[in-house]
Amino acid sequence: MFTGPFRRALRHAALAGLAAGAAAAILLTPRTASAQTKAPAANACLTCHAALGDARLSKPAALFSAPDVHRENGFACVDCHGGDPSNADKARSHDAAHGFKGKPTGKAVIATCARCHSDPELMRKFAPRQRVDQAAEYATSVHGKQLATGDTKVATCISCHGAHGIRLVKDAKSPVFPTNVATTCARCHADPRHMAGYTLADGSPLPTTQFADYQKSVHYAAMTKGNDLSAPTCNDCHGNHGATPPGVGAVANVCGTCHAIFSQKFQASPHATLFDKGCVECHSNHAVLQPSDDMLGSKGHAVCATCHSATDKGGAGADAMRGSIDKLKGGIDDSSALIARVKNAGIEVTDNELALVEARSHLTLARTEMHASNPAKVDAVAQEGMKILTGVNQGGEQATQELRFRRTGLAISLGAILLVVVAIGLKVRQIDRRQH
Repeated sequence: MFTGPFRRALRHAALAGLAAGAAAAILLTPRTASAQTKAPAANACLTCHAALGDARLSKPAALFSAPDVHRENGFACVDCHGGDPSNADKARSHDAAHGFKGKPTGKAVIATCARCHSDPELMRKFAPRQRVDQAAEYATSVHGKQLATGDTKVATCISCHGAHGIRLVKDAKSPVFPTNVATTCARCHADPRHMAGYTLADGSPLPTTQFADYQKSVHYAAMTKGNDLSAPTCNDCHGNHGATPPGVGAVANVCGTCHAIFSQKFQASPHATLFDKGCVECHSNHAVLQPSDDMLGSKGHAVCATCHSATDKGGAGADAMRGSIDKLKGGIDDSSALIARVKNAGIEVTDNELALVEARSHLTLARTEMHASNPAKVDAVAQEGMKILTGVNQGGEQATQELRFRRTGLAISLGAILLVVVAIGLKVRQIDRRQH
């Protein structure tokens, strides 16, 4: 039998030996492929191309050495271009026996990108959430269909994402980041020479003013000035990989993706079956300006006046809707001014301010209801808003009366105080005379 101290010493020695043995085993046992950090393979492509004097050949190496999502995930030149990246000899590194393909163009670009991006097993390792049907979707797009006919001018993957120095979509410097999409599309679509020969469905030349028009729009302002990345840009309406012009019947559906209530009201209007271009008839497509009440009515620059006059039913209905909206808007302005005056005088008006918010909501609802082209419904919403304003005005008048009462009381109080002060002054003078 070992004594207690001896047993403890023996146990400590055994544990130390096991730890040392485990450490030795870790050091001596080869690591598995999943845990092994591979040394970067020799890449003569970058070394050679970086030293070339021709910028056309050296720029790809510089871009690939900069932030690039493929390089950062372990991909190299050979994965897209083929060849032997470990051989510094040009002829051997470009040997077709090593699968050298050179610079992919046209359909070869789609095939090269799709080899990885259409492989679910491979993509699961790098970007599990990324879709793997981009190539199939691209084939259905206007770009893909043109490419299938042999048109090499159309956009392919590298036209939008770049070929080297490719960044993640969420990277603000990526050409497909929301704030950069329009500029990227404009590289082709705003170039008259590049777009020469392309036509619309009716045979007319495809315009090249879309980007300039979009820069005038409320959507562009919301994105660039309001920093609203959810504001629509080219691919929100046209799609990205499956890019195609919205059809005549699809325009309202495209706009309705964001403006659901307006789309629903429009579908119930008599214009839904008459307007060939849906929302575009009144709001345009790329140059969507800030809407205003001046667009409604049969007079002046109103959009309705394009088709209607004040003497026909449509024009009379437009004028009636404009009148209901203007009445509510004017009432809100008057009530707001009243409440602002009494609030500035120190009267509590929180309840009236909340009621004004509700009245403004009814103004918005009336403007929304206008898309159904039903004057009766617009007037009903406006009348509900006017009822709210009636309560606000009553509260404002009561506050005004209270203010008058306070001011009258204050004047009387100040007068009484003044009389007391004068009386005290006279009394003091009287006492002073007696003492002298």
